[in-house]
Amino acid sequence: MSVIDSLKRPEHTGANRCRPCTVVNAVVVAVVGLALGVLWLPAGFVVAAIGAALVYLRGYVVPGTPSFAPRLVAAVGLSGVFEHDDEEPRQSESLDANVDPDVMLSTLLDADVLVEREDGLFLTDEARDEWESAMATLRKASDDELAEAVAAALPFEAEVAAEFDGISIDGPSMSVWISRPQAIADVATLLAVTERAVDPMVSLAATEPLRMFTEVCPECGGPVEETTVRNCCGGTAGVYDSPEHEVLGCEDCGAVVYEFGDE
Repeated sequence: MSVIDSLKRPEHTGANRCRPCTVVNAVVVAVVGLALGVLWLPAGFVVAAIGAALVYLRGYVVPGTPSFAPRLVAAVGLSGVFEHDDEEPRQSESLDANVDPDVMLSTLLDADVLVEREDGLFLTDEARDEWESAMATLRKASDDELAEAVAAALPFEAEVAAEFDGISIDGPSMSVWISRPQAIADVATLLAVTERAVDPMVSLAATEPLRMFTEVCPECGGPVEETTVRNCCGGTAGVYDSPEHEVLGCEDCGAVVYEFGDE
């Protein structure tokens, strides 16, 4: 396999290319190239050329682009010009394993990860202890060490990197960016749940839903409460955040652990 072939991502190019993703990345590459060109023309040219080549071969260069580019294009009124195929696999700030929710729920109940009571579903005490213990260990890791932990925990091969104060994951079936607190929680889920002989893909599907049961902040260990982006001091720093968007956020550091109503 040639170097060029190794860079290609057919799941994001050709017939699968997302036009908004391409447009947003082309603009980013052009802006960065022009900025560097002002300082030193050859550097600007090289960066622009490499960036354009990567967008052509891979579909995009900015991590997590599929999760925000279509909405960004729509926000500026250009969705009609650069249409996005809604039938393409969704790219989001979560690890989606495409597992049937009923299968996932029954598996977690059988594995004593969850218990069903009259007033709803809850983590079992043992599962919570294991989960929070894993989070306590992971929060001590550096960003690069956390990226390595994510790569090791995933049930498939993927390019994982610490970028933009979070973790980007670029694999054969997903391309996502998750925040550091969410990555800590999700890796802890993969470790704790898979150890109970649960299928790794089911464990992967459980990562985001189980964040709803968070009581201790994955990032700092502080208490977690139901709040809104407006009141959560950390926020999500996204242009699409609604001031009243409900989240589970840390009272101490403001980290957003789970976003309610995220589709």
